[in-house]
Amino acid sequence: MKIQSKRWILGVVMVGVIALGQTAYAAQDPLMLPEQEGLQAITEMQAKITVESPNWEVKQIVDTFANYGQEHSKQLFELQTHQVISAGQLDVTNALYYMNVRKNFYIESHRWKKDSYGRKVLNNLYADYQNYLNSHRYVPANEVDTYKEEFLGILARHAEKVHNDELRTYMNEMVIFGLESAMKDHNPTIKEYKRK
Repeated sequence: MKIQSKRWILGVVMVGVIALGQTAYAAQDPLMLPEQEGLQAITEMQAKITVESPNWEVKQIVDTFANYGQEHSKQLFELQTHQVISAGQLDVTNALYYMNVRKNFYIESHRWKKDSYGRKVLNNLYADYQNYLNSHRYVPANEVDTYKEEFLGILARHAEKVHNDELRTYMNEMVIFGLESAMKDHNPTIKEYKRK
């Protein structure tokens, strides 16, 4: 009886140690920790096994978004005598709004603190897109390719320093969700102009 009791206690202790070890490992979310010093660019070998950023889906949605903006440009000329553009031909306001929604979703669902690595990376990416989109509300037809290249370049530049596949996926998804939702948003970007 005593031997069984000792085995039972030993078993409980072993389970406790294993559970504690797994809990400690789970608590070490690298995206929750403060930003590490001296993060280096991803090596050529790492790039082959890392989540691609920007991936094919991001490239496709940026292409669609730029073409969508060109369609709005045509509408501007057709409607300029009676109506005005209210949100910008590339729906910049909506794109930034939805990018921010997705960014905040990741930050809040993970409960990242202000100095968390994941939070800083997404905030910095969003800030760069905010600056870029606000200065590129209207893209002339002859500059569409440059626009797409610069837009994708922002994501590529930020992704160079991110080794974490989960975070690279979040970066891609933030852009995809922002642009896709902006194009689906049925709030009118063209509203009737009323003379006073």
